[in-house]
Amino acid sequence: MVYLVDGHDRVLGAVERKEAHQKMLLHRAGIVFLSRSDGSILIQHRSLSKETFPGRYDASVSFHVTYGESYADAAARELGEETGISAPVSYAGKFTHHDPPEHEVVAVFHCTSDEEVRIDLAESEGFEFLDDAKIDSLIASGNVTPWLREGWRAARPSAKRRRD
Repeated sequence: MVYLVDGHDRVLGAVERKEAHQKMLLHRAGIVFLSRSDGSILIQHRSLSKETFPGRYDASVSFHVTYGESYADAAARELGEETGISAPVSYAGKFTHHDPPEHEVVAVFHCTSDEEVRIDLAESEGFEFLDDAKIDSLIASGNVTPWLREGWRAARPSAKRRRD
């Protein structure tokens, strides 16, 4: 179950994730940008078996918010599940996007850790750490999830501040 929300992210109730996608109902999701102390950022390559946007490049972590948990709790949980890393996450912004079958309010988080990454091979074909310019080029190529494209706009300024 995920949060069913209105255009202002006010909770209307709960809905099954599958139903939210089938009916393109607005629901909560999030992404995390994991950076290293050198400023490089983890970008994942989505598995070809993913239901939505298979084979595209994605944020370090992307997730749906399970009904009953906060955006930050979901970000921390998924960071651990998808990368094996436990690190504090910081809120960077929020946006709404509608790219069928997704219709989401997406919270953007960032964190920094030099821990070893252990990706979930069910989620990802692989990953790499990239600098800002390479992420910009990747986004310009168009072979990215819509939430990576939009989320990078929110995360890029805070990523730069952390390095300066």
